[in-house]
Amino acid sequence: MPKKLSFCFFASSPFGLWALKTVVKAYKPALIVTLPAKPAGRGLKLQQSEVSLFAQKEKIPCLEIGSHAEFQKLEGLSFNFGLIAGYGKIIPESVFPLFKKGLLNLHPSLLPKFRGANPIRETILAGEQETGATFFIIDALVDHGPLLAQEKIHLNEKETAADLEMKLGQCAGNLFNKNIEAYLSGDIVPHAQDEKEVTLTKKVEKLDGLLSIDGPYELWDRKIRALAGWPGTFIKMNIKGSERLVKIFSIEKLRTTDIDPKNRNTTVGTFFQHRKELALQLTDAALVIHDIQLQDKKRMNSKEFLNGYCIADLKIVHF
Repeated sequence: MPKKLSFCFFASSPFGLWALKTVVKAYKPALIVTLPAKPAGRGLKLQQSEVSLFAQKEKIPCLEIGSHAEFQKLEGLSFNFGLIAGYGKIIPESVFPLFKKGLLNLHPSLLPKFRGANPIRETILAGEQETGATFFIIDALVDHGPLLAQEKIHLNEKETAADLEMKLGQCAGNLFNKNIEAYLSGDIVPHAQDEKEVTLTKKVEKLDGLLSIDGPYELWDRKIRALAGWPGTFIKMNIKGSERLVKIFSIEKLRTTDIDPKNRNTTVGTFFQHRKELALQLTDAALVIHDIQLQDKKRMNSKEFLNGYCIADLKIVHF
């Protein structure tokens, strides 16, 4: 049976949900706070967050708070501490006094590295070989507060953003479970982050998903894994004189010995056929495209794509 602690858990992202699922195995929060339901699907019906649905399943009280004004819903409540994991909103300082032992945070990076809203994607894009979770105390600045504990995980360089959210959420939840009682008893001494080691993440924009033939294969691979979902990754293709955006979902690097000799010296940016799939020559390697989606069409494998288009009619558009 999980222990009951008087704490409020703030979460809304998949990372936060995985952390929450791990935490409740050991400790049951008194309240969960998540973002309000959003319109979704063709009918744009309001859809509750996965965190809200999980709270209902576990019979834990849950509030939906999405604006500063809505934090008034917490008035009159009191907790030993608050815990944030991928909540997605900055909690106003006016709420801090509700938490006697402070407002704590689980962050999906080894702070002070990758402060900000996109540490998971930035970790993949940077080609990091290890990352981890950080348990720290919130202060007035973003991801700046004193550290309580950290735990590292090694990467296999195949993780997508969704894979890494799950791994880091579980890692963060376990980190909390192993350290919260020591923190509450005063056995952990918080220590300041090293400001000389700070790196910041940036907001992801639509054009970040552009794949350039000037980039090496490694960059294509990292972008596809990091930006899956939104914004996705794409190229611009000229098909019989008509320019179309084409989403790329999965690729594989080709060994030179596996390529037909007639295609081994292909010009950069040229498409060719490899074992009935669509292949493309980059600056440092050739790759095969496994899954593709032409603008306004359904996703398909590249064998299906080539059933409808001739290789000679396909050209990549340089940005």
